[in-house]
Amino acid sequence: MPGPSQTIAERLTGKTLLITGASGFLGKAVLATCLRELPELGAIRLLLRAPSDEAATERLRHQVLGARAFDGGRSVETELTLETGRLSAFAGDVTAPGLGREAPLDLSDVDAVIHCAASVSFEQPLDEMLELNVLGTLAIVEALRRSGSEPNFVHVSTAYAAGMRTGLVLERPSGQAPAEPAVDMGAELDVARAWRRDIEIESRLPEHQHRFVAEAREEVGPAGAPAIGARAEQARRRWVGTQLSERGRERSRALGWSDAYGLSKALTERALLAEGISSLTIVRPTIIESALRDPFPGWIEGVKVADPIILAYGRGIITRFPSNRSVRLDLVPVDIVANACIAAAAHPPEGGPRTMNVASGARNPLLLEDAAEEIVSYFRERPLPDDDGYPVEVPDWKYSTSTRVFKALDRGDQAIRIGRRLAARIPLLGGEAVDRRLHQERRALERLRRLAQIYGPYVELDCMFDDRYTRELLDSLHPDDAERFSFDVERIDWPSYLTEIHLPALREVIRPWQASSAPRVASDELGAIAEGPPALAFFDVEGVVLDTTVAHFYAWLRTREMPVPDRLLWTLGLAARAPGYIASDRRSRVDFNRRFYRNYRDLPAAELREQAAGVLSEFILPHVQQEAVRRIRRHRRRGDRVVLLTGALDFLVKPLEHLADELIAARLIERRGAFTGELAEPPLSADGRASLTARLAVEHGVELADCHAYGDSVSDLPMLEAVGHPYAVNPDFRLAREARRRGWALLEWKTEPGARSAPPAAIEA
Repeated sequence: MPGPSQTIAERLTGKTLLITGASGFLGKAVLATCLRELPELGAIRLLLRAPSDEAATERLRHQVLGARAFDGGRSVETELTLETGRLSAFAGDVTAPGLGREAPLDLSDVDAVIHCAASVSFEQPLDEMLELNVLGTLAIVEALRRSGSEPNFVHVSTAYAAGMRTGLVLERPSGQAPAEPAVDMGAELDVARAWRRDIEIESRLPEHQHRFVAEAREEVGPAGAPAIGARAEQARRRWVGTQLSERGRERSRALGWSDAYGLSKALTERALLAEGISSLTIVRPTIIESALRDPFPGWIEGVKVADPIILAYGRGIITRFPSNRSVRLDLVPVDIVANACIAAAAHPPEGGPRTMNVASGARNPLLLEDAAEEIVSYFRERPLPDDDGYPVEVPDWKYSTSTRVFKALDRGDQAIRIGRRLAARIPLLGGEAVDRRLHQERRALERLRRLAQIYGPYVELDCMFDDRYTRELLDSLHPDDAERFSFDVERIDWPSYLTEIHLPALREVIRPWQASSAPRVASDELGAIAEGPPALAFFDVEGVVLDTTVAHFYAWLRTREMPVPDRLLWTLGLAARAPGYIASDRRSRVDFNRRFYRNYRDLPAAELREQAAGVLSEFILPHVQQEAVRRIRRHRRRGDRVVLLTGALDFLVKPLEHLADELIAARLIERRGAFTGELAEPPLSADGRASLTARLAVEHGVELADCHAYGDSVSDLPMLEAVGHPYAVNPDFRLAREARRRGWALLEWKTEPGARSAPPAAIEA
């Protein structure tokens, strides 16, 4: 057996190391350290989820080695290990029989394993968590034994596998600490799978379906029945996931764990002990956050455990949170955990399984109130932008009990429900701003409730993790390794780490989110036409080409020759009916068009057409958005066929037909020289526009993926979804929200000074 004077590199010289979970945060940190510090390793083998070994190798090259931890795969160490075959990847699915492989994987040469693969989501359903974390780990052990291999097995667990304990938490594996419940993993998994079946059935019951449809109609109602149905199904699936997550969390807490993640890790530890593995180390880190030093200070991928609370505070969402100011916020940088895992792989335990808490609370405590002070100071000096791009004024960090927080959330939910009901029943002309405000308030409350449910226990748990065995391993390292593979938490300066390393790194992680969620106003250059072959370009007229509506057309026609007093009285009468029209438009643009065009009943058709002949100079021209005209010209120059779509009447928009190759508008039925108020064809509905774009694409032999579409309201959503290049122009709140979710360009077009006096030729293409 190697003596204690040997370095980690010497101990692992010529050995084969198997790493699972290398596509994850900790797995990348372990692999990067091995490539950088252990060139003497004989081979590094990675087990990655992929359909084939070739696909696993591609995933290694692009998803793993392409990460910033490896300098984008350009480091000398990375190139050498790939060329020589010292680093290789193999396909394997730990949730499938035989790792999902046709032929068994030969692991006979493996000397050490660092098992990082796991689900670390606090919201994943219990059945999935148990299948991946418990059964998946046992599948790795089975594959090793089937190959005749008995390597030194390092399993990454979590300190919270100990359960919701207070006081000193010892380094003992689950099932061997005082007062722990006996848990039948098989029974728990069977019940969790049964929950899924039951909740899937329940989700399709009428009372739930009605709620899902009502929510969908509120979000995308004018987009039509197919869009409502798709959104309702998304809501149903989210509800199923939430119910499964909540049941798993409740069951875990009933057994003494904070959540299904902690429970699954505890049951994994018990399963490993039951397997009688000859050389087993269970590494139990606390809350893993950004790197202290390697591969570079602040390296992080995604948002980790403590970060949702920190970011919610920085965004002004949290004003009060269930927490105890005196608890220890036990954070540990990812490179410290990676170094501990590698040291454990190089130093097999003596005398049976070993458990190591990699924690900071015992030797270098960070109290929650001290962390909060640093976070408050940081975001006040460097505030995050809100949805409108203005800096968020963060409040003082307030501490409260869970009971008070959830009571406040319930009161907020009730107020928002009342507000939404009133807004739906009493439509206001400023309803767009009301919609947006209610949505923001509801989103903030939902996020705060979710954070409080999931993370509240972690900032209320008053405990300290003993790290005696971890410290013993650290003290036994060769002097050369004390710096290269340090996992000494006493070296962390918390104020410096938080304000100079972690919080700046967190800002970098969310920068793409800020860019996509903040309102994006694109000019002609920023909203450039996407490259591609000539195709079709669809423009909604109202709100895109013209900053007007069918109601404005009607009001202009009826009042243009009235005396001023009569015009005022007539306008007041129309305004009195406006709330009803607004409510109808919110439900369905088709219903609104049919209802509104009844105002034309018995009006003389020839007289209105004669009046409309001068509409270009008197009405349309001042409402033309010149940016739309320029965009149309550019489409036609590049060979696109331009199609204008409008719910306005054909004789009112006839002066626009020279702008496009095709103008599709509404027509009224005439009888005995008068309009009947009924449309000659069904209104061009939201999903009807999508069908029309598909039909025209086929007729003109172009691909929808090459087509362009411009819309301003959520009723245009199906058409925008149908094409490859969608643009949201001056979008209403609901369309803007959908556009941000999908990463579509958001354009702001305006009428320009001087348009009212410009000659008709000004809008000719």
